[in-house]
Amino acid sequence: MLAAYVTRFGASPDDLLDGLEVGDRPEPEEREHWTTVDVRAASLNHHDLWSLRGVGLRAEALPMTLGTDAAGVTPDGREVVVHGVVGGALGHGVGPDEPRSLLSERYPGTLAERVAVPTWNLVDKPAGLSFVEAACVPTAWLTAYTMLFTRGRATPGQRVLVQGAGGGVATAAVLLGAAAGLEVLVTSRDEARRARAVELGAA
Repeated sequence: MLAAYVTRFGASPDDLLDGLEVGDRPEPEEREHWTTVDVRAASLNHHDLWSLRGVGLRAEALPMTLGTDAAGVTPDGREVVVHGVVGGALGHGVGPDEPRSLLSERYPGTLAERVAVPTWNLVDKPAGLSFVEAACVPTAWLTAYTMLFTRGRATPGQRVLVQGAGGGVATAAVLLGAAAGLEVLVTSRDEARRARAVELGAA
């Protein structure tokens, strides 16, 4: 199957793409409590750049298919969004003793025609979202949601600061915060990004 994968780590930010290949990779392996998803859309995250540098990805795991986020269709026709966190305390699909990781660290990622993930990691795709839109939700939007409401415990009327307006997590934080009735302040060195954040609901 066609996939984008890393074969070696770049020595500097200028040569990150030297280790990036697009080509044929093996089909996902069948595993108990896992499901293979036909990927209809996958999104890029900063995590993919870190992987090309070798951050969170060991050399002995190469070659490794990149990508943590996707939306697609299961063999039974279910339209799903893929949650890219595998293992950890709950151990869904791998057992509780396996350390937490993201797809593309221990297991092949989503930048492929198909990806296998723990069945627990599949969430029904909202009907109002396209596959492309749904593929952009997991990493950026769940990170922003967790920081605002789980860790930050933000409530309507409170003020929050979002740094680095324009990135995926920051954009999600602005939209989620504004929707929840927060006063959202942003920082950015780029005037256009600051202006866009205001259009999205920042103060």
